Order: sequence, then structure tokens, then C-alpha cells
Amino acid sequence: MVPPQAQISQKMRFTVPVSLFFVGGFWAIVLLSCAAGLTSGTRFFYTPLAFVVGVVLFVRFPAAYLVHLWWLWFLTPFVRRVVDFKSGWTEFSPIMLAPYVVSLLMIVTVIRFLPRLSQRDMFPFVPIIVALAMAYPVGMMNAGFSPATFDALNWFLPVIMGIHIAFSWRSYDKLKIATERTFLMGAAVLGIYGIHQFFFLAPWDAFWMQVVQMDSIGRPAPMEVRIFGTLNSPGPYANMLAVALLIVLGAKGRLPFLAGMPAVVALLLSLVRAAWVGFAAGLLIMIAKMDMSKRAKLIAAVLLTLVTALPLLSVEAINKTVTTRIESMFGDEAKDDQSYKDRVHFFQTFIEDALSNPIGQGIGATGVATKISNNGKMGEHGVVDSGLLEVPFVLGWLGGILYLSGVAMLVRGTFKRRWSKGDGFVTVAESVALSILVQMIFTNMLTGFIGTMFWSFIGFSIAAERHWAAASRSQPEVQPR
Repeated sequence: MVPPQAQISQKMRFTVPVSLFFVGGFWAIVLLSCAAGLTSGTRFFYTPLAFVVGVVLFVRFPAAYLVHLWWLWFLTPFVRRVVDFKSGWTEFSPIMLAPYVVSLLMIVTVIRFLPRLSQRDMFPFVPIIVALAMAYPVGMMNAGFSPATFDALNWFLPVIMGIHIAFSWRSYDKLKIATERTFLMGAAVLGIYGIHQFFFLAPWDAFWMQVVQMDSIGRPAPMEVRIFGTLNSPGPYANMLAVALLIVLGAKGRLPFLAGMPAVVALLLSLVRAAWVGFAAGLLIMIAKMDMSKRAKLIAAVLLTLVTALPLLSVEAINKTVTTRIESMFGDEAKDDQSYKDRVHFFQTFIEDALSNPIGQGIGATGVATKISNNGKMGEHGVVDSGLLEVPFVLGWLGGILYLSGVAMLVRGTFKRRWSKGDGFVTVAESVALSILVQMIFTNMLTGFIGTMFWSFIGFSIAAERHWAAASRSQPEVQPR
């Protein structure tokens, strides 16, 4: 027997007003201060205020805490760009620490339930944590304390978020609904901003492109930029939209389709082919895991979403930009594509470096962390075009085996769920996680913001199984919705 909708609404009766009051209030203060020209103050109060709000929500309102954290990941780079544009560029902005310090609160959950990591469904996290713990001191020796510590946040915190959600299974319904609504709203907000960015590049976005000199995302001019929305680069932006679209297709009601239209167009305008491949893989996984009636509804939802997006996709500037990028993925044009050539060259030259050091280079040897030890400029291994090679390069042979074996066990577990098979959100969550994982051949998808999405939806898969198993014991007639 399906629980009445009223019961679900009752579970959410506090979450929505609390989210509006605390999360909405936080963003109202931030945006109003920026609009009033008080950006110098915003630079210093943004992260402390985000942390204070996070503490209150973490202690009393777990679903609203998750809403707060997701929006910090979605919008913090945008706030940083506006502040830097109005108050002067800073290479290392304290604003960017906000989602990290708020995420640190979830360590409380790990400490609280540490002995329970030995449980069968949670044990795969153990070799992952061990691998990262081994790589951190190696990173401190090779890269230095500051780069290693900063990068440790990118590696550890997403994993901790997955553990936190898994152990929060008693609040599964509230966390699920809060996350679904946040990503639906995020798809609309970030999608619309990205389309606006393509046609009318904001001065703070153009300023940021000029300062960071990231030539791979085009020129700082309208219709000549690979859009990055409110994030710092097209990759994370495109993956957020891809995740949101999978959630859109698995959700019910009118809002998903309204959110899906700008998200589809913005995803295509990001020109991130890896995210396109990941979304397609996630969609196929969703279809494969559904029964015939749900498959028909999903296919209808896909077609309806595409139809609603057609008016925007038919705009000449959008159509030309997207078509050119799609053509570069096939035939001779794919082989002549400079990005393809650069990636092949990288594989040929980097594979020996990745596999030649048994203990690895340690955390802090790759990514943005290299800026800390290189006077604000990206280091030699700042960009690693393969997640599969970055893992052994950073973690070494033993660490890489432990880390990847833990990931493999978690993914394998998603195919062995018993109690939560009928829960549509679980199908979406597992499809999201696997759609991100297939992109590891292109770049490391398990760290930073993108990693947060992978590990959190793995956590949702575990939490759902525990939730429905407990429900079946207390009420045998209750089945997943």
C-alpha cells in the first residue's frame, strides 16, 4: 500500500519554510549587498555567514542543510566573480571556501557512525578512506602542506557527503524531496543564466575570463564563449545540468518540464562532449532499469522536453554553435579535432608518469591545488585529461587499487538492491552516479563539485535501501513509490 501523499507533505511541512527563511535569507543578504555595492564586505562575511547558517541547519533541519549546501556549490563561483569585478581581483578568494567549510560539518556524522562503516553496505568506503589517508602525507612531502590540505578537501569531502547521506537514511524521504526540488530549481536558474550568458555576456564573466586566460572556453564576447553559467568552467556546469536533466526526467509534475527546457539548451551550449556522453549513458541506464510502463513514460518525457526546447534550439546562433560541435565527434572531423589530438598526445606521454611511481605523487599534485605552490599559476599537472590515470598518479599503485576497488564495490551494490527497486528516485540516483563514472576516461569526476554529485547519489542509493528495508519490517504492506 502506497503511503498517502499527505504523509509525505507532512514530512516536508517544516523543510520548505525553513529553507526559505534560512537559505533564502542568506542569499537575499548576499545578493542585496552585492547590488548595493558592498562587495568588499561580502568577500569577508560570505563564508562565515554560510557556515553559521550551515551549523543551524545541520543540527536542526537536515534536509534544509542539504539545500543550503547544494546552492553554495551552484552559486559561490558567481558571487566570487561579481565581488572580484567590483572590488578587485584576488587569486585566492575566501568566498570559494564556503561550500568546503559547510561540508566539513558532515565529518560529525562520520565520527559518530565510524564503527558502523564495518557494515556490509558501508564497508566499501573503508578502502577509499584508507587510500586517501595514505596519499595525504605523501602529498604534503611532495607538494607542500597548503596544496595537499586544500586538495584533500576536494578528495575527502565528496566521499564524506556520500557517507553522511547513507547514514541519514531515517530522513531519506525529506532528503530525497529536498534534493530533487533543489536540482529542478537549479536546472531552471543555471540554465537560464547560461543562455543569457551566451547572448549577453555579463561584465563580471568577461572580466573573469580575461583574468584567468582560459582560452579553451572561447573569447570573452557574446556568442563566442562556451558557457559556464554560475560555475567556473563549462565542465562542472555541464555535468550539473546533465544530472539535473536526469532528475527532471524521473520527476513528476509540470515544473520538471519547465526546468528541462533551458537546461537542455544550456547543456548543449556548454559544448562539453563528455557531459553529453555521460547524460546519454545515464539515460540508457534509466531506461534499462525501468519496467515497460515506466520506460514508455520516460521516453515520452524525453520527447516532450526536447519539443519544449526546440524554439530555443532553432535560433541560428545556438543551432550553428551546437551543430559544429556535434559534427566534431564523428568521422574524419573527430580525428582532425584539436581537442582529440591533444587528448591522444596526453595519453601517450602521461601514462608512464601515472604508472611509474608505486606510492604516487600524493594529494595536491594535480588540479587547482598546483596554483598554491606555483605562484598562482597552474602547475605542470594542473590539468589531467584522464581520471583513470590521475587516480594512480596521485594515490600510487596500492592506493589506486584500494580506491578503485571501493568505488567498484559501491557501484556493484547499486545493481543488487532488493527493497528499493520500485523507488523511482533510486533509479535516477544510480543513473546519475554511473553517468558521472563513465566520464572518468576524460577527467577525474570523483573529486570537487562533480565528485560531490557522484558520492551523494551513491549515498542516496544506500539510504533508500535501508529506508525501505526498515519500512518493510515495520509495515510489510509498504512498498517503494
